[in-house]
Amino acid sequence: MKILYLCSDSGIPVLGRKGASVHVRSLVAAFTAAGHSVVLATPLLSKTPWEVPAAVDAQVMHIPADDLVVAAVDRVRAFNDTLGTLNTVPNELRRILYNQQLEAKLLRRFEHAPPDFIYERASLFATAGVSLARRLGVPLVLELNAPLTLEQSTYRGAELEALAHQAEHQALTGADLVLTVSAALRDYVLTHDVAAGRVAVLPNGIDPQLFFPAAAAPDVRQRWNIGNRPVIGFVGGLRPWHGVRTLPAVLERLVRAGAPAQMIIAGDGPLRDELQQEFRARGLADLVVFTGAVAHEDIPALIRTFDIAVAPYEPSDHLFYFSPLKVFEYMGCGVPVVAAALGQIAEVVHHDDSGLLYRAGDIDDLTDACARLLADSDLRARLGRRAAAEAHGRFTWAHNAARVVEHVARLAASEVCV
Repeated sequence: MKILYLCSDSGIPVLGRKGASVHVRSLVAAFTAAGHSVVLATPLLSKTPWEVPAAVDAQVMHIPADDLVVAAVDRVRAFNDTLGTLNTVPNELRRILYNQQLEAKLLRRFEHAPPDFIYERASLFATAGVSLARRLGVPLVLELNAPLTLEQSTYRGAELEALAHQAEHQALTGADLVLTVSAALRDYVLTHDVAAGRVAVLPNGIDPQLFFPAAAAPDVRQRWNIGNRPVIGFVGGLRPWHGVRTLPAVLERLVRAGAPAQMIIAGDGPLRDELQQEFRARGLADLVVFTGAVAHEDIPALIRTFDIAVAPYEPSDHLFYFSPLKVFEYMGCGVPVVAAALGQIAEVVHHDDSGLLYRAGDIDDLTDACARLLADSDLRARLGRRAAAEAHGRFTWAHNAARVVEHVARLAASEVCV
């Protein structure tokens, strides 16, 4: 099949290191490996000119915002400056104007040679996929990774929230199929009056050629100066919703109880300085390695140095709608997982079988789970084996790509296309 993969979110550098970037590249690679032809259309390749771009198995259409969009956004920012205010209007306006530009450019490119279907990663104010699919007469598969308007207003603020909600509603109701990464998101989509038969759950996955069980490589331990104590590891963005603020207290309690432990925190983000200061204040700086951002191809070898991998999410006021990539990658490498019993995590990690679950937000419960694993190498081995079997058997990008194509084939057979 010929697939147009549309990622219009300017916050996702498709050749970069973000989890969303990895998600895009991994699914594209799985489509290509299955024999499909993919064109990836995107506004952003790399976050900075110094970042070494990753490879992607697709033809890439780089469509940056044009001069008119940039000029309009700059004028709004200048107006904000005259008022001495900060708001989200410039960013929201850029998304709206870029969406219109993108639709026009893609129509010119594909009107005489349309794809068999469009696969779009949903983003705020993005309706280009719906409009383009209608004009080309092809199906649209829309991938939803978050309740976009809710997430924007909760974490970043939104001046044009009502407009964003309308755009999101149009995208969800206009798609032939909506794929959500979790059951919580499926329920969210259904509130937009989308028929249940047009919504399916497709969790994140792994590339089993990268994420597989193996002994820790000595050169990796040397590179990061990892000591001989058992390692509790975390991979991900250092942001509030990832629960990383609990890690200093957990390590302190383990060390005070006499458990030999150290931590590796792989990733970067706004909480890095705060975390480093907190570990220093507790006298634990020598027992923690902060790697900073790590290229995705180097993540598997780093995970294999972990004796325990943690996903310490905390409860929030909204549904836990994430499909945490880190959990699948931990499992794929055969590392026992200690994770908060939230949302999809509790469906993927089976307590005392493929990992240990704890009550989200309960530091004592999290600490006890880590202590139990540190004290029992046989338990670690058993849970790791089961985790790897589960990840490799059920949660791979190849499996996801095949599911997408099956869904599209059913759409064509039933002539549901818009």
